[in-house]
Amino acid sequence: MQYPQPLIKSLLLTLMCSNAATAVPLPFVCTITSQEDPMISIQLTQRTLTALHGVLMQDETALARFATSRPKHPKQTIWHVSTEDGTESGTAILFQDDHIWNPYRPVPRPQDTNKILFVGLDVALFSWKTPLFRSNPNLLKAAAGFWEISSTCLGGRIKKG
Repeated sequence: MQYPQPLIKSLLLTLMCSNAATAVPLPFVCTITSQEDPMISIQLTQRTLTALHGVLMQDETALARFATSRPKHPKQTIWHVSTEDGTESGTAILFQDDHIWNPYRPVPRPQDTNKILFVGLDVALFSWKTPLFRSNPNLLKAAAGFWEISSTCLGGRIKKG
């Protein structure tokens, strides 16, 4: 039996895209913790070719899926949060202590960053389709503030064993 050429091309493209997007478990959890409220964190546990994936947590409860893209010249890091009710994304700014990572400068390097600011995350959560996030003042304060990147993360790269 012969299949039409467009169908074969479509199936091959689907297979290639699904393999590229397949998440691989990280060797250990990359934790990003809110400086406003240490009970709020992002636990990144999987990697794709372009991003780290995990969950936004509060008091051991998963609130939403969360992902951050890998910073690469000239692209900025992007955050992405989603639930069954919707999805939002925005830019993230990386820091090494008080120095902003800039893709057009040699230092600090992305792997040396230890803080991150998720620009617009607070507004995105406040505007969510359900009141789940809007009625959570600790989460909104955390979303608007700085987050500490654990030493295992290396600014989005994972330290080897």
